[in-house]
Amino acid sequence: MGWEALEQWGDDVTRIEPLSGGVANDVWSLSINGRLAVGRLGARSDADLAWEVDLLQHLDREGLSVPVPISTMDGRWFVDGLVVMPFMEGRPPETEADWRRVADALRQLHGATQGWQQRPGWRSSTDLLHAETGTKVDLGAMPAEGVARCRAAWARVSGRPT
Repeated sequence: MGWEALEQWGDDVTRIEPLSGGVANDVWSLSINGRLAVGRLGARSDADLAWEVDLLQHLDREGLSVPVPISTMDGRWFVDGLVVMPFMEGRPPETEADWRRVADALRQLHGATQGWQQRPGWRSSTDLLHAETGTKVDLGAMPAEGVARCRAAWARVSGRPT
């Protein structure tokens, strides 16, 4: 269906311009009912997108500033790989105070996601302690010494003996 799926968000939806910086998705700024939003069209599975929506909603409830997806007219969070979210203004951290806020937000993010299941079909670094491949990782393509160092670091992070 592609961008035609935007009609599921109503009659007052317009693509404005493509946004740069992405790798795997087609991302555009949008106007939805006069509000600035972002549409992201990709090839992720419904299970993958449902996981992402659940995570964003969870992070929002935990007080993090995240773009909670905007539902379609019939209450769906995504249609045929398309997700629509509110536009969030941002800028890179510049001052020491900015960096402290970044560190605080990361601490809050890590606390809020402790024990959260990995994205469907993806592997965590702790999974890669024993697996050779995962998601976009092929440890067999790395030098053995590099794999050993990575696994030792992952084991330390997960609290396992190295």
